[in-house]
Amino acid sequence: MRNITITDGKTTLRAVINDTTAGKDFSRKLPLTVSGYDSGIDYCCSAASGLFDPMELQTGWKNGDISLGGGWFALLYGGQEQSQRYRDMMIIGHIREEDLCLVKNFPEKVTLRVALAE
Repeated sequence: MRNITITDGKTTLRAVINDTTAGKDFSRKLPLTVSGYDSGIDYCCSAASGLFDPMELQTGWKNGDISLGGGWFALLYGGQEQSQRYRDMMIIGHIREEDLCLVKNFPEKVTLRVALAE
């Protein structure tokens, strides 16, 4: 697991990247900047997917999960209850529980800088 920060310039979230193939590949590309929008359950930003192991795909997510796949980097802050209808999710990390409430401070349109924590 690797500690990262995700910031919009005003608010910083602390998160961890997991040891999946996709998580390790993503960590090697940091720092990076992605832009996207709030959908009401996640911040969805376009991003190259990179390497992944199909055996690590899952159905659904937990609130706070970070996914990367299908050309999208997403901070999944809500919708856990209905997430089981979403298959082939590549979860690469999780926002620290104590920072999950800070997501509400992000504006509707975001430019996020994702970096390894110092």
